Amino acid sequence: MPRWPVLLRRAPVLLSLALLTASACVGPQKGKLETPSLEAPAQLSDLDDFAAARNAFALMPVGDPQRAALREQLRDYVVGYVDEALGQDRSEAAIAGLEQLCELWTASELQQPRPDPAIAELAGRVYASVAPAGDEHSALLALALQQHFGDAQTSAEAEAGYAQLQDWIERSEGFTGDPRYGALLDRLLEDASSVFPSPFLTRELTGSYLAQFRRAQTEGVSDPRTAYTGYLVARAHLRADDPAAAVAAMEQMEIDEAAEALRELIRDATLGAEPSPPDIAQLMREFLPAPDHQLPPSIVRQSWGIVDNLARMALADAPDDAPAHLARGRVLRYRGLVPAAILHYEQAFAAKGPATDREDLHLAWSELAGLLQLELEDAVRTTQGDPEGDAQVDAALERVQGFHERAAKAWPLRPVSPGLNVAWMTVALRDFDRGRPDQAESLLSQAVQLEPHPLALSLLGTIALRRGQLEVARDRVSSISELPFPDQLDRYDWQIQSQMQLAEIERFADDPGASVEHLREALRQLNTLIAYPGLAAPQRVDYLTRRAQVFFALGELELAMKDFRAAHNIAPGRASTYSPVLIFAVTHGHLGQAREILSAALGSEGTDDELAVYYALWVIDLCARQGAPAPEDAQAHLAALVENPESDPWSQTLARHGLGQLDGDALIAAAGQTRQRSEAFFYAGLQRWRGGEAEASLELMRKVLEAQMIGDFEYEMAQSYLRWQELPKAPRAVEMATPPAP
Repeated sequence: MPRWPVLLRRAPVLLSLALLTASACVGPQKGKLETPSLEAPAQLSDLDDFAAARNAFALMPVGDPQRAALREQLRDYVVGYVDEALGQDRSEAAIAGLEQLCELWTASELQQPRPDPAIAELAGRVYASVAPAGDEHSALLALALQQHFGDAQTSAEAEAGYAQLQDWIERSEGFTGDPRYGALLDRLLEDASSVFPSPFLTRELTGSYLAQFRRAQTEGVSDPRTAYTGYLVARAHLRADDPAAAVAAMEQMEIDEAAEALRELIRDATLGAEPSPPDIAQLMREFLPAPDHQLPPSIVRQSWGIVDNLARMALADAPDDAPAHLARGRVLRYRGLVPAAILHYEQAFAAKGPATDREDLHLAWSELAGLLQLELEDAVRTTQGDPEGDAQVDAALERVQGFHERAAKAWPLRPVSPGLNVAWMTVALRDFDRGRPDQAESLLSQAVQLEPHPLALSLLGTIALRRGQLEVARDRVSSISELPFPDQLDRYDWQIQSQMQLAEIERFADDPGASVEHLREALRQLNTLIAYPGLAAPQRVDYLTRRAQVFFALGELELAMKDFRAAHNIAPGRASTYSPVLIFAVTHGHLGQAREILSAALGSEGTDDELAVYYALWVIDLCARQGAPAPEDAQAHLAALVENPESDPWSQTLARHGLGQLDGDALIAAAGQTRQRSEAFFYAGLQRWRGGEAEASLELMRKVLEAQMIGDFEYEMAQSYLRWQELPKAPRAVEMATPPAP
C-alpha cells in the first residue's frame, strides 16, 4: 500500500480541476496557422471518452459539418447521466449535468430554437426535483431548458412556471422592507443566462433591467445598478451573441460617456461591412475578468461567454488572429477544457502578430505553463497502476520540458510559473510510487538544483533514509529549514515535518538523545499551532495526527490516543487520520490501541474500502501473534469485499488471504505487478512468522525491500521487523538501530 500520499501531505496538489486525457499535438510553428483540432473517440463509454469528446467539440467551428453528429453523442451521454442522477436522488449532479448540456450550443446556435423532447422532459423532471427545495437558481435554469427545447405546450408551461417564480419574488419583496430585494430576479436571470443565453432568458433579463430602471425613475427607488442599466443591457445582448441588439438598446437610453464609448466600440468592431479583429480584440479586453477580480460567479461566466462569442467572430473572419486565439484559450481554460485550451494558446504564440501587450503576454505564458502541468498531472493520474502508461507520462513531460526551453528564450529574465521543477517533482512522485527510487532521485535532484523545494528535499531525505544513507538524509532534510517561506503557517508546517523526519533519522543512527530533541521541538511547534483557536478543521486534524505520532514515538501512548480520538471526531473519513498511528501501534505490538484505531476506521463511512483491507490484515495478524481473537468487524469487512463482484481483484485476493482462504505461496503466485509482489512477500512473511518459520519470514521481508517500493507501508514495516529481527508478540518500546540496506 503506498505510503507517500499520506505522509507527504504538502505535496503540490496543483489545481483540482476534473481533468481527463485527450490526444493533442504540439502547437504549430511560425507561419500559416491551421485550425486547431483534437480527435474525438468513436464512442463515449466513460468519463475519459466524454472529456476527450468535449475538448474536440470545443474546437469545432459552428459551421463544421461534423459538429452536429458529435453534439448528438455528447447530448445522449449527458442525458443518460442526468437521468441516472435523478433516479438516485442526486439533484446537484443532475444540475451539473444540465450545465454541461448547455455548453453544447453557442449563443448564436440558440437563436433558432429546435425542439428536443428528451431534453425538455428531462429539464421538467429536474425542475420538479429542485423547485420544492427552494433552489430558485437551478429551477430557473431547468425552466429555461424546458422552454427552449419543448413544443408549444411545454414552452408555455415553462413560461407559466417562470411567471409563478417572478410573482413569488415580487410578493416577497413586500415583506422585506428593502426595495432592492426586487433585484433578486435580475441575479437569478443573470445566473441562468450566463450558462444558457436563450432568447427567452435574454428577453426577460433585459426586460427586468429596464423595469428596474423605470421604477427608479418614477418612484425614486435607490439602486446603484440603475445608473449602469445601459451597460448591463448591452452585456446581456452580447452574451446572447447579438451585438446589433446591444447597440440598438443603448441608442434608446440615456447613457453616460463611458457607455457611449462602449456602444461605439461594439458598433465599430462588429457591425461594419466586415468584423474588425483589432476592434474586437479591444472589445474583448473590456470583458476579460482580471486575475484579481471580485466579481460574482454569474458575472464571471457571462464575461467569459461574451469573450467566447467575440473570439469566435474574429476567428471566423481571420483564422490567424492571435488575440482571438489567446482569448479562446482563456475561455477554454476557465471551462476546464485543458487540451483544447493548450492548442489555442500555442496558436496565439505561433502567430506573426502580437497576441496582447507584453505584461499580459507573460501572464499568458504562465497560464500555458499551468495548463501543460495539469496535462502532465492528468497523465500521471490516469495511468496510476498502469505499467504501460510510462510512454504517455514521458510524452507529457517532454512537452513540458520543450515548452520551458522556449519560455527561457522568450523570457530570459522572468521565469514563468509553475516552473519545470514542479513537473520533475510530479513525475518523481510517480517513480517513487512505482518502486523506481533511482529515477525519482534523479528528477528530484534536478528539481532542487533548479529551485529548492521542501517537498523535493523531504522526499530525497526519505529515499536516503530507506537506503541507510543517514548522512545524506540528514543533510537533505536539515536544509528545509534554510528555505524562504513567504507564508508563516507553511514555514511551521515544513519545520514540523522536517523535525519528525530528523527524529526518525537519528533513531536509525542509534542516537536516542538527538531523536528525542527533534521530537520535542516538533511537539513544541505543534502545541503552539493546535492552541490557536482560529485553526481550520483540516489543519487541526493534520496537526493532531502528527502530534499523536510524536507522542507515540516518545512512548506517551495515552496522550497519543487522546489526540487520535480528537482527530477522528473531527474528520473520521480521512485516511491520514488512521494510517500513521496504526502503523506505529501494529509494528510495536500495541494491540489495544491498534484495535481501537481499526474499529474507528472501519466504522467511518468515509474510509476507503480498499485501504481498510490493509488495516484489517495488519490487526488480524497482530491478534494472531498475541493469541487474541481476530476483530469481528475486520473479518466482516474482508468477507464483504470477497463477496462484492465489483471489488478490486487484488484487494479481493488479499482479503481471501486474510480470511485464511489463500495461503502465502498462493498469494505470491497470484501477484503480478511489482507492488503486488512486494505486498504478497510481506503478508506471506507475516504468515510464516505466525507459523514459527522465523528465518523464512525474514527472508520474505528482505524480498519486500528488494522490490524497492520504498514509498509503501509494507516497506516501512518490513524494514522495522528486519532491524529488530522479529515481529513483536508483546508491546515493544522504540529501539535505536541502523536500518538494513535494501
